[in-house]
Amino acid sequence: MAERLPKMTKKDKLTFLADIEDGYRHFDKRALKMLRTLLDDHDAQVRAEAIACLWNDPSPHWIDILIHKATDDPHAQVRVHAISALGRYIYEGDFAEFEGWDAPFFEITREDFKRVSDFLFRVAQDPDEALEARRRAIEALAFLEEDPDVLELIEWAYRHHDRRFKVSAIFAMARNGDPRWTDYILNELHSADPEMQYEAVHAVGELGIIEATDTLIQLAREKSTRKPLRLLAIYALAETGDERAYTVLDQLTRARERDVRDVARDALEEWYSIREMDDMADEMMEDELAAETEGGLPDIWSNASGIFSRN
Repeated sequence: MAERLPKMTKKDKLTFLADIEDGYRHFDKRALKMLRTLLDDHDAQVRAEAIACLWNDPSPHWIDILIHKATDDPHAQVRVHAISALGRYIYEGDFAEFEGWDAPFFEITREDFKRVSDFLFRVAQDPDEALEARRRAIEALAFLEEDPDVLELIEWAYRHHDRRFKVSAIFAMARNGDPRWTDYILNELHSADPEMQYEAVHAVGELGIIEATDTLIQLAREKSTRKPLRLLAIYALAETGDERAYTVLDQLTRARERDVRDVARDALEEWYSIREMDDMADEMMEDELAAETEGGLPDIWSNASGIFSRN
């Protein structure tokens, strides 16, 4: 006899889904059964939150469901969530080894990867699609770091007259990580548009743009900075790994505001981790150079062929 699912209020459903999304509940049989049911719930908010959970379970068998939701669900919020969730397959596919096509968390075929990317490109480039759907498609495609079509799409969004596309472009730049975006992001750190500035601060942290350190220090120290922006700037400051960040973060761990202290402490731990990784990378490089030297590189100046000259 099939297991009957318990009756749940909307609040119960959203709490259940939040626990899955935040990693407090595993994707066991019962959770997956409940999730499948909630994907077709009569309430659009519940359906949208159920879709958001699929980011943590990027199994290929969800692809058809997500494309169907992105195309046919009557509620815009649900369609947008489905498009965003499809970005996980772009992320996984981009990290896969092309020859062996072994994704780091699950196996995705070339056909599935192409199906998802083609769908997202169609949505992003279709002028008849809803603006929010196009934005999320661009953001989802941004994981394709070296795809010239994606780079062109992000550039197009940044140049668009509608500021909402521009905000998505900055978010996409943070995901994409191409060095060409550095100047764009640094410029938007001083934007008068609060949402644009917030995304720019997020981006410099994600990409560890050390040139942003002075601006981040200013935003982190000034109490007049909007609180969400200030907290984000504190953490982004740590992500740059800049030596100058330590003193500021250390001071902020003793700030009066509890939330500032808490974020500064987390940021200081992140700063230590980044510095440690940087030191390890430097040591590895030094070891490689030393190994090459010990291996006896040819003395080009005494080469018998006489090709090189000291003069």
